[in-house]
Amino acid sequence: MTFRTVPVQITGGSYLSQSRPLSSQQTINLYPKIVPQGKEQAVLFSFPGLKRLGSELGADRGLHRMAEVLYQVKGTRLYTIDKFGAHSDLGAIEGSDRCIMADDGINLFIVSASGVYRYNSDTGAIDIVTDTNIVGAKSVAFINNQFIYTNDKFSVVSNVGDGSTANGLNIIGEESLPDDMVRDFVFDDIIYRCSERSIVAWYNSGVGNPPIEKLQGRIFQVGLAAIHSIARTDDALYWLGDDFSIYQSNAGAKVKVSTDAISNEIQSYGKVSDAIGRTFIVDGISFYAITFPTGGKTFVISESLGAQGWFELSSGIEGGAYQGSSFIECYGKTHVADEKNGNIYTLCNKTFTNDGETMQRVRVTSSANGDLIGAKGQFVQMSKAKFIMETGNGLISGQGEDPRIMVEYSDNGGKSWKHGGWPRIGRLGENTLQVNFFNMGKFYDRIFRITMTDPVPLYLYSATIDIRQVNNG
Repeated sequence: MTFRTVPVQITGGSYLSQSRPLSSQQTINLYPKIVPQGKEQAVLFSFPGLKRLGSELGADRGLHRMAEVLYQVKGTRLYTIDKFGAHSDLGAIEGSDRCIMADDGINLFIVSASGVYRYNSDTGAIDIVTDTNIVGAKSVAFINNQFIYTNDKFSVVSNVGDGSTANGLNIIGEESLPDDMVRDFVFDDIIYRCSERSIVAWYNSGVGNPPIEKLQGRIFQVGLAAIHSIARTDDALYWLGDDFSIYQSNAGAKVKVSTDAISNEIQSYGKVSDAIGRTFIVDGISFYAITFPTGGKTFVISESLGAQGWFELSSGIEGGAYQGSSFIECYGKTHVADEKNGNIYTLCNKTFTNDGETMQRVRVTSSANGDLIGAKGQFVQMSKAKFIMETGNGLISGQGEDPRIMVEYSDNGGKSWKHGGWPRIGRLGENTLQVNFFNMGKFYDRIFRITMTDPVPLYLYSATIDIRQVNNG
């Protein structure tokens, strides 16, 4: 029987099933994108690298933008950072925990385990809020010239125009379900009062004590499992639920966007309350990323693709979570704060390392088997795989001058891998190079793993495989 050339799905997101033979698809430091007018509609693009903007010693505790100025709590200090990366020390914010911040354009309120701080940009002064109705708060949000502070058993709405004081009559407990409060979060002028087992929508009526009222009919029977996991894009709200699933809310409804495989993996982590969620934009696409420090993993979803748009970010070549703990748009760019070393970066789609460190890109494909030629469950033989991708992007000199991908394959669902080779993907200008992998192996089911560490772009479009049915002898 002669070999037949058939297409194989090479693009797509991460979907690691508990049973590897069912699915071992994985996408790391590449993101899926739909190009409706392109030759191939579904493609994988290189995730941007990190280009250093500035540095100051201290672990990242959170980024914030106020009046188009970038602020960061780093170590035990509050800084402003200008568009060139220069840091200006504003004063002390004690502690080492991650902070939650909100502002009214002049006053920046910072909530940490050590207290609630106020920075006044007009006077340059930092003071600690002492109002007994606010002390002990674990989060802060802002709506209609008032701040909302959250405690375990209640929320308090500040006085109008003064986030440092609050009337005791403006305290409200959790009225729907008797679970502890986690955080109040404002999205599209709706106050989402997030508890451990539920989320209830309220709105600011501006009258009465307190001046907020419940929005009838909008109760989500799923809680907020990690105080820092909730984040918003222009169009949607995202959070980690108490059932280990990731949710999106848009127009008043909630939708589970994590796959069963991702939710199962999250459930396997020893701790999820330390998860950090953040949103950002790349190439006009909104993304939500969530990092699990205990689990050592960062998952990202493309908002435009929903549950089909999951991929992973990782730093270095050993796997593990992505180094960026905070993302924010400021000065016309996306800025990223390093979790540990104090560096501030910009996401740059012309940079293919993370501040000079290797950025390893990995794609584990869906399976190739007899289904491709109408021989379901039959033994097949392969002669060649052809990867359709952009070529000719090599550097002028140094690593990446003659870039290559490493191709491995597995015939047991990804439980073990065999080295296949190092196909070239083209020196600078070798735009017509064909990327082929030759192998005469026999199998029932085969998946490929493509890895690249050269600091050049990787764009995967599609693939074909030459196979034929054979006897299993």
